Amino acid sequence: MADENDPTEIVVETDSTITRDDVSVNSNSKKRFQKITKKLINVNRILISEDKIWSIGQDPGIDAKNVDYDIQTQCRIFCSDYGEEKAFETYNLTNKTLSDFLSKKRPEGGKVRWINVDGISWDVIKELALRYDLHPLCVEDIIQCSQRTKMDQYHNHIYVSLILHILEENDEIKNLDKGDSIYDGRVGNQSDSRMSLLDHGHRQGSSYLEAHRALRKMKLSVVIEQVNIILLPDDTLITIFQHSGKSVYKLILERINQPKTILRASKDASLLMEAVIDTIVDLAIPIIDSYRHQIYEVEGKLLIQPKMNYMHELHMITGELTLLKKTLAPIKGLVTILRKHSDENSLITPSAKVYFSDVSDHCADIVDNLETMIKMGENLVNMIFNLIAYETNENMKTLAFLSLVFLPMTFIAGYYGMNFVTFDDLDKPISYFWKATGISTGIIVILFSYGYWSKWILSFRRYLQNKKLRRKLRTH
Repeated sequence: MADENDPTEIVVETDSTITRDDVSVNSNSKKRFQKITKKLINVNRILISEDKIWSIGQDPGIDAKNVDYDIQTQCRIFCSDYGEEKAFETYNLTNKTLSDFLSKKRPEGGKVRWINVDGISWDVIKELALRYDLHPLCVEDIIQCSQRTKMDQYHNHIYVSLILHILEENDEIKNLDKGDSIYDGRVGNQSDSRMSLLDHGHRQGSSYLEAHRALRKMKLSVVIEQVNIILLPDDTLITIFQHSGKSVYKLILERINQPKTILRASKDASLLMEAVIDTIVDLAIPIIDSYRHQIYEVEGKLLIQPKMNYMHELHMITGELTLLKKTLAPIKGLVTILRKHSDENSLITPSAKVYFSDVSDHCADIVDNLETMIKMGENLVNMIFNLIAYETNENMKTLAFLSLVFLPMTFIAGYYGMNFVTFDDLDKPISYFWKATGISTGIIVILFSYGYWSKWILSFRRYLQNKKLRRKLRTH
């Protein structure tokens, strides 16, 4: 039995009994001929499942004209057109209505167009790719949903890929934005839940790590998803979120609907791209604050009473901070590239580059805070070992002092316990034993405590010398 994920094979059957005269006579021959022609046109088109997007040795990129993928999700789509004078109504679209909407002319005065897609579905990606002539490599990066943070320059557009970080409560419903005022719930074969930060770090499947993650006590968790941004020369911006970008576009739509804002006055799609990236970066700030609260709390506990049990918590915190740095630090380099980017089409305007400098400052602050907290976690781990080692040394000092005190007694008791034939000291009273023991113990203590009382004697001598010197200065 063939696997349903295997490529669908299209077989064209020809009837050797049909001649040209039969076609002209038979009334159904024309329909039959059209059907065979349609099969011949589609014979090279392959239906590929989601897990077979990439294979060894195939051509790079995805040509939307010749390939179909079995990736179907009911996406949530909106389109917003705006200019300096007016922000037009935001149109809510579906997979089926997108094509008809894009065929219509942009409204007069709508200088900038923003198309946002929540979810990855091949029919939507294909429509956008064919409509705006997206490069095959760009289409491949959108479909794979596991791209690193980067920027690619193509002949007619700029492609940007980065990761969105969101701090959400554990009690929050995992169905993304279900029941909101704009969209209905989405359906499809993709998971509605975003990826956890631990899953992105290839630490998934560990119930222990999930049960002891750093923000669990605060009932918070960090989730991430892939974001694709495409900037086109006709002041069109396309944003494609792997699951949902409501936390990003909700804030930006409010700015677009307000008059006399920078987005409205600039009429610049590259500045809109800057606003999207800036919002994505700003959403990481509450995450940094949450981890800072956790690490300060552990530091306070350690200063009161250091315990090895805090090592597990510090390990989780530093591990998750390292993963955050891995996903957030590349955004700083991305913003730097966008700020210094130049091309023939001038897709990124000088005004947008100025505001990208502000985003770069935010990224630098986030990365610096991450590095500081990682270093603080390492220092706390070292402090735990040092404090425990110090306590161990103090205990060993006490044991050494007790051993030092009882050493003469042990020696004398062993000496008197020897089986000599003639031993006159055994006839003496018990006071003789304690006199000998006290004298020998005092000598041993004085000898081994030389390092302590010698410092006291030196400090006392300096005190006397300073006192004598002050007297001489007073007389003169």
